Amino acid sequence: MKQKRLFNEPCYCIDTSSLVNLTRYPGYPRDIFPAIWKRLEEMVKRDELISHIEVYKEIGDTSDKNDTLYQWCKQNRKIFRDYDDPQMQELNEIKKKYDDRYWQNQINKIDASGKRSPWADPWLIALGICEEAIIITDEKNNPNRIPHIANCFQIQCINLLELFKRIGIKY
Repeated sequence: MKQKRLFNEPCYCIDTSSLVNLTRYPGYPRDIFPAIWKRLEEMVKRDELISHIEVYKEIGDTSDKNDTLYQWCKQNRKIFRDYDDPQMQELNEIKKKYDDRYWQNQINKIDASGKRSPWADPWLIALGICEEAIIITDEKNNPNRIPHIANCFQIQCINLLELFKRIGIKY
């Protein structure tokens, strides 16, 4: 059973795209934007910022083990939620909102080493539904993308800059 949040603080569920944009292209380096990192880590401690284990796998598969993002994810491993029965039930409904060919391509994608490549999007949406969380993604609202699919379930999606506004980050 889901526990009620203290003081009705919103829960945010962050996607790979937003985590990547925090640290790359050019990102928000900790030494230049310490307030962002401090606030995000406070949110992690209070369970206000979560993500899915599939996001962790996506980052792990695409990062050098010394990469800033990978190291931050390891240090904040508690945000990455594992699969559970309610998510699996939601996944069946989420699958129906994707184009079938797109779903099959993504779910069966093989990486260069020959193993299944993680695909976090539907799991992140399922977690967002189950936790009644606002999804943070820097993806565009196009078919088969997180904002489009999440909208089918009335789950709000915002980007990083909107998150910063909502949590009071000013720089």
